[in-house]
Order: sequence, then C-alpha cells, then structure tokens
Amino acid sequence: MKYREPLDLTIDTLNEDGCGLSADGQFAVYGSLPGESVTAQPLTQKRKKVFLKTIAVKNPSSERVEPHCPAAASCGGCSYQHMKHSAQLEFKSGLLRKHLLPLEPLEWLPPVTGPTLGYRSKARLGVRYVEKKGRVLVGFREKQKSYITDISACPVLSGDNADLITPLQELVGALSVARSVPQIEVAAGDEETALIIRHLEPFDQHDLELLSSFSDRYGVQIFLQPGGIKTIRRVFPDTQDTYLEYSLPKFGLDFRFKPSDFTQVNLAVNRQMVARAVELLDLRPTDGVFDAFCGIGNFSLAIARSVSRVVGAEQSAESIDRARLNSSLNAVENVTFEVVDLQDDSPEIPGFTGLNKVLLDPPRSGAKALMKVLESPDVERVVYVSCNPETLARDAKMLVQQGFTLRSAGIIDMFPHTTHVESVALFCRQG
Repeated sequence: MKYREPLDLTIDTLNEDGCGLSADGQFAVYGSLPGESVTAQPLTQKRKKVFLKTIAVKNPSSERVEPHCPAAASCGGCSYQHMKHSAQLEFKSGLLRKHLLPLEPLEWLPPVTGPTLGYRSKARLGVRYVEKKGRVLVGFREKQKSYITDISACPVLSGDNADLITPLQELVGALSVARSVPQIEVAAGDEETALIIRHLEPFDQHDLELLSSFSDRYGVQIFLQPGGIKTIRRVFPDTQDTYLEYSLPKFGLDFRFKPSDFTQVNLAVNRQMVARAVELLDLRPTDGVFDAFCGIGNFSLAIARSVSRVVGAEQSAESIDRARLNSSLNAVENVTFEVVDLQDDSPEIPGFTGLNKVLLDPPRSGAKALMKVLESPDVERVVYVSCNPETLARDAKMLVQQGFTLRSAGIIDMFPHTTHVESVALFCRQG
C-alpha cells in the first residue's frame, strides 16, 4: 500500500458504504462527516481507493456526536455511531430517493423508527484466540480487516446480550478447543436468547460442563454446530423445546422460531413495519393477498386477520414448516403456505388466481422473477418491503412499466448506525 502514515484530509461527501469521501473520491474515511477536516490512518487500498480510519477531527460537523461504543471507530458492526440519529435517517432517506430516480412517489412516508441501542436480536460474532494477547476475542470484525475487534460489550445487542461479550470470551478461553471455535451466533426472542457455537473439533466432557454452567448462569440456550447448518443441535438446557418466541401484540400473534431461522433483526421495529405494511395494503374483508418470501409468516398472519385468504410462499421448506406451525398455534385458518422457488424465471404459485393484493419482502437480490406474475390484472396493490434500495429501484421501474403508480415510499430504520437501508414502497394499479 502506497500510504502508511496518517494523512490530513477534507471530507466532501458521505458514501453509502459508511465512508466520508475526499472531493476526488480517492480517499474513503471511516468515522468522518462532510465538511470536516480530519487526520486519518490508512487501513488498506482497494480498486485505486485508499480506506482510512479517522484518528482526529479538526472542525467537527454539527451532525457529529460521541459514539456510544468506544470501539466504534474500528468495529465493522457499526458505521454511523459518530452521526446524529436524525442525520442518519436523513442520509438513508436521501439514498432511497437517489436510487429510485427518476421515479418519485406521490408521497414520502415518515421513517419507521425504534430504539437505536439494545435493538439487535440477531448477530454473527467472530471468535479468535489471539496469541499476542493470550486470550480469546469475541465480536464483529474490524473495518477493512480480518481481525476481531477487541471489545468487552456491545451496546447494539438486545437486552442482557450486550454484556455477554466478556463472559463469552472467558468461556471460550477455558475450553480445551479454544482455538477451534471460529463463530458464535446470537439469536434472541422477546424473552430468551440462544447461542449457536460453531466448533471445528469435538468438545470433551469438561467443555460440556462449562457450557452447561454458562447456560444456567446467564439463562441462555446453547446450540452446537460442528458442521453445516443441518448439524445444529441444542445441548443446554435439555428441559425446554428448541423454539424462541416473539410477538406482534397489535395483531394478537405469537411466533415461534428456531435460532437458525431468518427473522427480522430488530423486533421493536418489526412490529411497526408489519403495522405499516398492513396499513399500506388497505385491507378489506373480501381481499385475497399473496405474501411472497413469507418466511415464518411474519406478515402473512397479521394480514390474515383482515382478509378473506392469504397465500404465503417461500423457498425454504423449514421456514414454511415454521409458518404452518405459527398459523396453527395462533388459530389462523385462512392462510396457506407453499414451498416455491420465487427466484425461478416462471414460478408456479398454487392458489394465486384471484388474489388482488401482494406483499413482497425479498432478499437483497430483489423480486425480479415475480414481475411477470404481477402483470396479472387481478393485482391492484403491491407493498414492497426491501433491504436493498438498488434492487427495489430496478423492480419499481418494472412495476411502473406494467401500469402501476409508485404511490408512497420511505425508509425503515431496522439497523441503526449501520449502512443497511431497509425501506417500504406502495404501488397501485392505475385506473
């Protein structure tokens, strides 16, 4: 790398990767804001761009705040802790506007917001025994580095999980195979937390005793993962079922899920997001609704409270099993769930005929394959929940070409302090 010593730079703009950019775009500085003059330490160089970390600020922006986490400058888990939350919302709203251009909704929705700390119910934490430190580190990887950030707690993790970092470091450090534990996944419901411990060598009896003691002391479920996802099994405690739970009180719903299932990372914002989607769908008792990428039924069951019938579809057979379980537990009888590859060029969706409203919540790759399905004249309203404004914009343009109007759009603050931009958009059939 050409640059190794600290550099004095002026920041011109903020990029969507979390970096402040110099006017020529050559220098990308983490922890900086537009208009600031900073001293920054080079980290790496990629594609003719130098990435740096702010180590001093000479003229702080009015949008700058003191980060809640002392490791915010280095940790890759967050990118905007040094930025006022209101400014984060404005910046992410601007990114959504930029991606949607030349489309402009008839109405910009207010952001869906919630807690900015203690919100993250799911996280994949790296684990590494560091010889030079003589101990185990547990946390997110550093920005532009493969190293694990040296932290003692994480203020964005939900509930008591924020303070589990140090105990987990001590636990892994005491194991006979401390150097063979590369990852711990955290998954939390409204009340309980599960830890999935990836391990490359088997645990001995003493290790299992340590894990059992940790489970008892901190009130967490412990799962082991010696191989692929199908090898995940719970070991402690052995007196409960393996499900976590979260609720949607507004709709009188409780959901069960396994730690490896996909669920929204911010349970408080999820409640508001589901309510926003239901509101935008403008549901009537005679409606039939298609919930694409339905997961464990997060939107489907709430929608079913107000309509004639719902069809949920999802590629993951395990998610569909969970959705069916949740519909049964909540006594929701007007919904069916089907395993369908919705990324297939011509997906066949059982029961789709006659459905007049659609909820889309696709992965980052978007819902391009479903655009032909949505050409059906029966479909009069589409609510699109997106985790990637780029693919949302691509699909939005296709929907408009098919005769829909972009009625409204806005961001969902699912991941405060990070670069993730969640959003929702409403499309209505013209005429």
